Amino acid sequence: MVLGIETATVVCGAALVHDGAVRAIRELQQPHVHAERLPGLIGSVLQEAGIGPGGLEGVAVSTGPGSFTGLRIGLSTAKGLVFATGTPLVSVSTLEALAMRLVRSGECGEGWILAVLDARRDEVYAQLFRVSDDRLEPADEVRDLTTDRLAGVIAQRPVVVTGDGAEKAGSALDVAGCMFRLAPAELRTCTAAEVGLLGERMLRSGLRADPVTLEPQYIKEFFLKVR
Repeated sequence: MVLGIETATVVCGAALVHDGAVRAIRELQQPHVHAERLPGLIGSVLQEAGIGPGGLEGVAVSTGPGSFTGLRIGLSTAKGLVFATGTPLVSVSTLEALAMRLVRSGECGEGWILAVLDARRDEVYAQLFRVSDDRLEPADEVRDLTTDRLAGVIAQRPVVVTGDGAEKAGSALDVAGCMFRLAPAELRTCTAAEVGLLGERMLRSGLRADPVTLEPQYIKEFFLKVR
């Protein structure tokens, strides 16, 4: 089984997946509790599945973009498990996991998904994906953009917009006269299930991340305030 960890957003969660199916999942949507609650959520899914950390085939962690603090908590937890057990580690894009949730829900068939996370002020983290045969293909790189530049990203393609920045992005796309629709509100959050499912695919394709060098995908510069 593969453990998926999501802490890049307001969601704090852990999920176990096996052969493309979610076997156990525990999540909560509450800010500022990730460090406190994540270990217990991981313990709960392992207990439900009847395995210990050493029985994992891999650990998949959402590595951003997203909350600077949340990203560090998730990655440090994942690395701790990997160093303790020797389990392979994979890095999953938070925006790709967001888009994958729409694909799995059946809400988006063949076409385009724009995944956006709120980056404060008038900015968003954004990435465009093409959906084909239930597979996601990134159409560009993850970018930190002002909302008035999103119309140029989608280039008149009809898109489904998802993520916690969807309404902000939708307002800008509407002004620009773009063709889009917003994903249902209940599907705009990233979950540990998608992180685990994408991670399992990556592991089976032979992809691995180096736990020594892997860092969060901050996109923006991270500044530590020192008083």
